Amino acid sequence: MAIWLSRQSMIDTLLEVAAFKAGVVLTEADVVELTADTSIGQCLLATGKPGGRIGSEEMDEAVAQLLYGLGNIASPSTLPITIQLYHRFRGDPEKLEIFLGVQRIYNDALRKLLADAVAAGAPHGTRLDPEPIMRPVAEKFGRAGLDIVMEIISGTNNDLHRSAWGSVRNVDWKDEVELKALFESEKLDASHGRFLDQRFIDFLDRNFDKIDEMHWRKFEGLAGEFFEREGYRVEMGPGRGDEGVDLRIFPKDAAEGDAPLIIVQCKRQRAKIDMVLVKSVYTDVEWEKAASGLIVTTSTFSPGAERIRTARAYPVEAVDRPKLREWLAMMRSGK
Repeated sequence: MAIWLSRQSMIDTLLEVAAFKAGVVLTEADVVELTADTSIGQCLLATGKPGGRIGSEEMDEAVAQLLYGLGNIASPSTLPITIQLYHRFRGDPEKLEIFLGVQRIYNDALRKLLADAVAAGAPHGTRLDPEPIMRPVAEKFGRAGLDIVMEIISGTNNDLHRSAWGSVRNVDWKDEVELKALFESEKLDASHGRFLDQRFIDFLDRNFDKIDEMHWRKFEGLAGEFFEREGYRVEMGPGRGDEGVDLRIFPKDAAEGDAPLIIVQCKRQRAKIDMVLVKSVYTDVEWEKAASGLIVTTSTFSPGAERIRTARAYPVEAVDRPKLREWLAMMRSGK
């Protein structure tokens, strides 16, 4: 199946999908960049062309690449989960037999569940109880079958979410966030997070080098979000006029007036951290009677800064660029 779409219709469709499925508002330039490796993306790059004949598989490919680029799905593949599993197991006759048996039970049980839901007048979006699928699988194939059927159920949900043509999505977003706000806004209000919205975290995990372009205040929010999720109480500084202390980290059960556990200063910069900053953070640690200091940076310590930190045994550590990548991987959706 194919239809003719104008260039603007293609862009509008992809903008709508991104907003609904991923909860992210994009610009036309974002759409062009994120889908550049697809056939539709190539059509969008040709700004002088009015449009083109688009097949349904091409739109699915563009949507998958768009959602993948936003960090919303784990893979840009459009292969259905059952085909993926078949290819995985076809070289192992024993596992292939279990997979095919599980798939038959799954298909039969799912048809009955859907028929019962329709007969009962269940509203659109009703979640189906998987127990009638899982019980017969467990009885016949045990743990091996349960592992496979769980992959099928999870994968089917992802297939429906990724589809350009359905209204199923993995998360019912409370609102929509503009991607450009990650780079232009210092506001830390997040409806899916405390200091930095989950959708920005997922995007940065997929597009790590964009961390150099994010707003400095959002960068502070990233550090605050990490410690919040690790179970600490985070006191965020005002952003300006904070005298060098961006965050104060306390144990969750800290009493009012207790000294912070960690003093944090955030530096989103390409230049290496010098010894002057290390000395400054150490001074703040001493002044506030904190246990230690932390510099969260997109760079790393200079040799001089590392030398003086070690020689003087300053309780000041760094979360550098590689560690930030680990932080994002720990915080991304599904973790």
